[in-house]
Parts: sequence; C-alpha cells; structure tokens
Amino acid sequence: MPKKHGSRRAVPAVRAGGPVSQDLEKRTAAYGARTIATDVRAKPEAGFRWHPLFALAPVALGLITSLNTLGGGFAADDSTQILNNSLIKHLGNIPDAFFTSVWAFASTDIVFATDTYYRPLFNVLLMVNYAIFGSSAWGWHLANALIHSGVVYLVFLLLKEITGDEWVAAISAVLFAVHPAHSESVAWVSGITDPWMAVFALPAVYCYWKYARDGRKSLLLGSAGFYFLALLVKETAVAIPMLILFCETWYFGTSRPWAERMRRAARILSVFAIPSAIYLVMRYHALSGVLFGSVPLYPLAAAIKTVPVALLKYVGLTVVPTGYSYLHYVALVGSLGSIAFWACLGAVVCIGAAIILTRSRELILCAVWFVVWLAPALAAIRRFDPEFVIQDRYLYLPSIGVSLALGLGVRWLATRKWGGINWRVPAIAVFAAMTIVLAGVYVAQNRVWFTDLSLYQNSVEVDPRSPFGHAFLADAYVNAGKPKEAESEGHAAIEAGPAEPDGYLSLAYAADSQGKLDQAIRHLEAGVEGIPEGPMTRYRLATMYLNLGQLYKRNKDLNRAEQNMRRSLELWQRPAGSYYLAEFYYDQSRYQEARDMYEKTLGQVPARFAPIHLKMGRVSDKLGDMVRAKAEYQLYLDLAPQANNRQEILRRIAEL
Repeated sequence: MPKKHGSRRAVPAVRAGGPVSQDLEKRTAAYGARTIATDVRAKPEAGFRWHPLFALAPVALGLITSLNTLGGGFAADDSTQILNNSLIKHLGNIPDAFFTSVWAFASTDIVFATDTYYRPLFNVLLMVNYAIFGSSAWGWHLANALIHSGVVYLVFLLLKEITGDEWVAAISAVLFAVHPAHSESVAWVSGITDPWMAVFALPAVYCYWKYARDGRKSLLLGSAGFYFLALLVKETAVAIPMLILFCETWYFGTSRPWAERMRRAARILSVFAIPSAIYLVMRYHALSGVLFGSVPLYPLAAAIKTVPVALLKYVGLTVVPTGYSYLHYVALVGSLGSIAFWACLGAVVCIGAAIILTRSRELILCAVWFVVWLAPALAAIRRFDPEFVIQDRYLYLPSIGVSLALGLGVRWLATRKWGGINWRVPAIAVFAAMTIVLAGVYVAQNRVWFTDLSLYQNSVEVDPRSPFGHAFLADAYVNAGKPKEAESEGHAAIEAGPAEPDGYLSLAYAADSQGKLDQAIRHLEAGVEGIPEGPMTRYRLATMYLNLGQLYKRNKDLNRAEQNMRRSLELWQRPAGSYYLAEFYYDQSRYQEARDMYEKTLGQVPARFAPIHLKMGRVSDKLGDMVRAKAEYQLYLDLAPQANNRQEILRRIAEL
C-alpha cells in the first residue's frame, strides 16, 4: 500500500481539464465530525462540450465489438457446465443453487463435487439463460455481450464519480470496452463470472465513493448490499473491503492522524463485516468449508516467489495487446536464486516507484485498483496448475485501473502546449489509434473461442513451447475424432516438457479412445517412470497413478490396479483417490475395505454430494448393516429427488 507523501501535505494530482489547486483539502463534506479530503474540480477549458448521450458511445462500442461472438459455439467447460447440467434446465432448482458448489451442481462426478467454488448467483444466471435460450449457443453469447455492455456503462459512471470529468470517464470506458483481455470473459460462455460480478461490484464501489463525499448512511448500506450480491456471484469480491481500506486510510483525508483514519476505516468496514459473515456461513453450510478452490497443490514458498512473475505477466497482458491465451504456462519459482524471480520483482518495484514519484493520487489509485482486484487470484496461485497460474479473465476488473490511467494520460496530453502547439489533435489521434488496435485484437480474439479446437490451437500458436497447450490440443483432437493429430500433439507435449505428465496422459487418452488399452498403459507407465517425484510433481503424478490403476482394472490386472491406486492415494490424500479405490474394493467384494474408503471420502466431500450416500448405502447393505443402509439410501433420495434409480432405491428401502 502506498505511503502518504510528506507529513500532512496533499499530493498534487494530474487533473483532467486544466490546472489543479495545490490544496486538495479545501473542499470537505461533513458526516458528524468527519472531514474528507476531495479533489477540487477544475473548470474545463474551452473545447468540445459534453452531451449526456456521449456516455452511450463506449456502451455501443463494447456491444458492437462483441457481436461476432454470436457465431461461436460452446467451448472448454461449457459442455459440463451448460450442456450436461441437468439442474439448470429447471427454474424450480434456483433455491438449490444456494446450497452447493458450482461443479457439484453441474455433475455427479467426484472430481467436480470436491471443487469448492460457491457462486449461487452465477448458477441462477445459468438457469435463467437456459430458460430463455435453451442449448442455442448464440443466445448465451448474446447474454454475455449484453452484460459486458452494461458493465461498460457502470465503468463510465464510476470513473466519472472518481475523476469528476466526463471525458476522462468516457475515454477510459471506451478502452475498457474493447480491451482484448476481456475476450475470455465475454466470448466464453462459462467465463461470464467476472462481468456478472462487476454488475454488482461496481455499484458497490460507486455507492461507497458517493458516501465518502457526502456521508449519507444509506449509500454505505447500499454499498454493503451490492457487495453481498457480488460475493454471491464470485468470491473475489472480497477485494472491495481492501479497496475501501486503502481509500479510507490514504486516498481520502490525508490530513487526519493515522489513528483516526484507522478508527473510521474500522467503523465503515464493520458494516461490510455483516454481509461477509452471512456469506461465509452460507458458503460453509454449502461446501463444508470456506477456502477458495480445492486443497493447495504446491508449497506456499514457491507460490509467494511466483507472485512477482505473475503480476508482471498480468501487467504485460494489460498494457501490450498480444499473447492472449486460455493457457499461460508459468513454472512456479522454486528457488530464491531464480533470475526470473529477481528480474520480475525488480521490474514490479520500479513500476511502483515510478507511479509513486508522479505524486498523482489518481495514478496511485489506478495502481492500487489493479493490484487489489488481482490479489485473490495471486493469493490462490498454489491452488492452480502451472498452465492456469495466469488467466486472462482475471484481468476484467483490474483493467479498469489501467484504462483510467490511459484516459488520464490522453487528457493530460490534450492539455499540453509544447512549442506553441496545441496537442489536443495528437491526443485524439493517440486515443483513436489505441481504440482501433485494441478493438481489432479483441474482435480477433473472440473468434478463438468458437470451438475447442480453435481455442487450443491458439494456445499452441501463442506458446509453441508449452507442453500444456499441445496436451490440451491433443485431447481436443481425440474428442473431434482425429486420433492421428492427437498422437502428434501428445508427442509434441512430451518433447516440450518431458517432466510434465500431461503429454503422457494425452497419449494414453488417445490410445484408449481407439481401444488400444495396452498402449495406453505403456504411455502412463513411461510417464510415472520418467517424471521425478517432488513437491512440484507429486499431485500430477497422483493423477497419473490413479488413471493407470483404472486402466489396469479394466485390463483385469487387479494386483497392479490396486498398487497404482494406493500409490495415488499415498501421494495425494484427495477424495477422488479414496472414492475410486473404494469402488475397486466394492467390485472385488472386499466390502469392509470399501466401506473404510467410502467413510474416508465421506469426510472430505460436501454433505450434499448425493452419490457418496448411495455408495455408503450399498456397501452397508452388503455388510448387513441394514439400519445404516436404509438411512444412507434415504439421504441419497432426499439429496437427489430426480434420480433415475429412485424407484429401485425405494423398493430396496421397503425390503429393509
């Protein structure tokens, strides 16, 4: 967090519209004994006159440049989250969205059930969209484009409130509307979480900002209400209280003593503590836990050392419009001696120092906005595989800070008179050039999301050396019925990353899809033998051993099947490992061992995951524990009232 400059002297800012008074604390607003420093609004110099309809220009531009997404289909997670999600097909299931995770809601697969993303209003949006558009992809894309356009208008309103300058707000909103980093959030149906959250998050910040200027308590309550709704869309809305803390302790009222600022910040944040507590209770009830994502995959030290690398990469993707991809391979930093770590840390420090040295409150606010909204993603690095450490969609809200900085830069250039020349026309030319370039890249990037093949082909084009891009493309080729192309990409993945499991998994998947079970086993055996075990590989090796065990089970080699499944569980005590090992024991009539594994799984999955109760009922039934079997069967039916095997289970309950 930036420090205040000087003792109590306000920091001069570059203000759009002309010279700025050096005393930024003349204007105050009363809220009891509260004194809030605000920027003096300078009179704009003569020039273009603002008209309210101009605010619709960035909205229209955001919509027009997004319309080519309507020609796309479903990609990546859409098949599971949209097409194969039976529960979103009935509006009557809306209440259920508040009692389970995103992926458990979409599938009965144990892997998805243990993914703890609690986003009920996102699921509600899916239900409403399905009620309107069904499985027609164009309708889902239209909904995304409309939501993005609405967010663009909210960006304009917020930045106008922050800067007091409609032109700066409009310029910034235009750049935000066409930024190509947003393609993942707009062109990908399942990527709408960030724009949908912004629909509530931006009004939350807007209400707070107006409250900071005039002190109306209703605005603070409104801000807390919008914050709660934003949390119900996506957990990263926790950035809002962090932003408010910065504003209360630094941006507003720098003349007040530090202790007083902290007390006032605490009083305001106590209002936000109420919706935060309600959200955490709801989340815990639905997921049996509150942490983001699944269990950490990598050491905390490696994740912390990777933060500067990831942050600099995000800065680059926001400032330089190139290199956008669904997969950004970033190897976690394992040593403090890493050149990448020190180079990126030095670059981040230099950028931060340069911004502070401008002595512009607004530019510092832009930087803090960028970092604060990225903070949740950076904090979760150890929960991401290397190909997902960087994700374009996480830049949706942070890019507002960069857009505002560019808007301020354009306005600053327009007010210069160097060499007796008025730089307004060059400033307009610079703005137009930025808009054209960004819009062109944005429209082109939208087409990347048309199909799985186009998506992963782009990943390989952006980074041909990434083993993950080749591996994901290989899987896409398998699903498209192109085994030869899949094998070629699988071998390319191994060549690019011989110590990464993905290439071996892709080759095994390709072989298995052609009925070549022995060949699939050989590919995985080569992988587990060739990849060294360590803290950075153990979790992915666990996945390989589990898959290998499943293949050996199908090949009737039961001893090796059990050995590999148990090895997987030794490397990673995850629910999927114990669940599939329990199934193996059940199929071999080793019911007590199966029950032990199911009990282990039961304590690791959300209480509302229905299939585990069916499994517990059946294994208890086999062991003669009729009381437990009946209770588990009934619980299964309560959690899955529309289950296809409902009548069968009811008959068995009656027999018990």
